[in-house]
Amino acid sequence: MAKIRFQHALLVLLLATNCAAQAPKSVTYLRLSTQIVEQRSLPPAPSEDWSDALLNLYAKAGIPRDQIVQRAVPGSSQEMIICTVAGRGDSFLVVSASLARPKDDDVASIAWASLAMLPVLAESLNGVSTESTILFIAFPGESRRHPSSAWYAQQLSDAQRKKIKAAVEISGIGRGRTTYDVRHGDRSLPDWLATAALALRLPNVWPSYDGGAVDFTDAKAFRSADVPGITVSSLPQYVLHSFSAAYTPVNKLILYQYYNTYQLLCVFLLDLDRVARGAAPKSTITPPATPEQKARGSIFTVGEANSIIAAQINDERSRYGSRTLDWLGIAELQSMTCEMAHNNQLDAGPFESLLKEKKLSGAIAVFSGGYPSLTPEQVQGFKVGRFQKLSVATCIIPSPEAKPPTYWIAAVASE
Repeated sequence: MAKIRFQHALLVLLLATNCAAQAPKSVTYLRLSTQIVEQRSLPPAPSEDWSDALLNLYAKAGIPRDQIVQRAVPGSSQEMIICTVAGRGDSFLVVSASLARPKDDDVASIAWASLAMLPVLAESLNGVSTESTILFIAFPGESRRHPSSAWYAQQLSDAQRKKIKAAVEISGIGRGRTTYDVRHGDRSLPDWLATAALALRLPNVWPSYDGGAVDFTDAKAFRSADVPGITVSSLPQYVLHSFSAAYTPVNKLILYQYYNTYQLLCVFLLDLDRVARGAAPKSTITPPATPEQKARGSIFTVGEANSIIAAQINDERSRYGSRTLDWLGIAELQSMTCEMAHNNQLDAGPFESLLKEKKLSGAIAVFSGGYPSLTPEQVQGFKVGRFQKLSVATCIIPSPEAKPPTYWIAAVASE
């Protein structure tokens, strides 16, 4: 046991040193290893009750039983489970996830991973001296129309609500890049989340506008009670059915994305703890070089090129006030783009035919050049329209005499 504690202490010191080099104030927490976090994310046996499994995880995390209470919820057969990490002051942070157990095994594995994040975060922050008391709450999820989080938020007094700096809901994490959902126009919480991502040198977080947002009941319940609320989720890959316009999300846990979200939440919560409710970040962090900032002439990977194009389009849509587009993988797009490259001729015709074949409508842009970037005119064509999904494919053709390669790109936005 002593050896394990010593290894954890080293992790705390390393993270504190790294953060101190990046920001005016460092944050320190007990950073768990990827192996521990992966183990905690594994779903319990089908016969095991999730409430019991969650309590077992809190025990493994070393959380004393007197920090955990179970409370009945009107109209629910389940009890809400509250773990309290006490702070010095009278302010609060609420971190929540759902106890609802989906019937689909893949969806259930993601739901459990989101729920299991509560004891993982509690273990990492339990020994940290914070100003705010952090409440980790697992809400019963039997009714979407009358969520238990709404009952909990409404029975708080006005004075209690004003002391809650933020309510952070964890839902659907680990399927891909970290995303968030907030009330339209709220910038404080997303900006703090982005600041945490910069401090950790993680990819920037994106708004979550996919259909799963209807399940983000906890944050919405707290916002309805005048408490700042944010849902932290993830962007899954989408698979388009071969002979129809239907698509489905891929609900598979990606460990490194899950671990990134874990680190992000630790720093995000500690940042919120030390600032006033509703305050905006005043960070002096210099972001690391991103693919978009590479010098022209640098060589990009296919993934980096695709990310640049997606960021171009979504940034323009955000500035225009349009919803950002979710990623959709179209299996045929890559081969079609490479065929266009080998023919050495830009041609949007085959891609238009592909949309018609799949009974989709949308916008298409094709590009080739020494740097992966659509023209301003092409980007303008994506900023309006009731599009929902974005597909991008890149084919890289090497150039002779050590010159930069040529990037052949196809971008398709569809409804």
